[in-house]
Amino acid sequence: MISNLESIGGYTTPTTNMTEPIPVPTADDLGANLLIASSPRRPAPVALHDRLLSRIAAEPASVTTDVHGRITAINPAFSGLCGYAFTEMRGQKPGTFLQGERTDPAAVDIIRQAVRSGSSCTTDLTNYHKNGTAYRVRIAVEPLRDASGNLTGFRATETQLP
Repeated sequence: MISNLESIGGYTTPTTNMTEPIPVPTADDLGANLLIASSPRRPAPVALHDRLLSRIAAEPASVTTDVHGRITAINPAFSGLCGYAFTEMRGQKPGTFLQGERTDPAAVDIIRQAVRSGSSCTTDLTNYHKNGTAYRVRIAVEPLRDASGNLTGFRATETQLP
């Protein structure tokens, strides 16, 4: 039973009469504010921490853009894939820093046409890591719409190819 709210490390979290909350990974580690309480009925913090990190690592790389294709959000997997932090990418179009000499213009055009028409597409593309290393990905782009059906942006999910 929750007995009160307590501020811990800048985060407000419920406390119980069983135990005190234990901060687990930081927002920088996981991209979210997570706190857990340890008790006989809950997994040990280290085991839960490891499960959380494994689940995040298994997620595909994802980037969200506005209707004009400018980056508004990324997940940790996307940052890991391309080597750029969100602060370096925010407000830019992904192609301006991910594409290079081996990027197929026809594949880029498929993505551009989908963005222009507000539709989805899937294509394979060669992108470039921040360190200059080329890598191949399959990109699935889907439009994002509000409750009224108005286009609000796009989400691209990237799976690295061999």
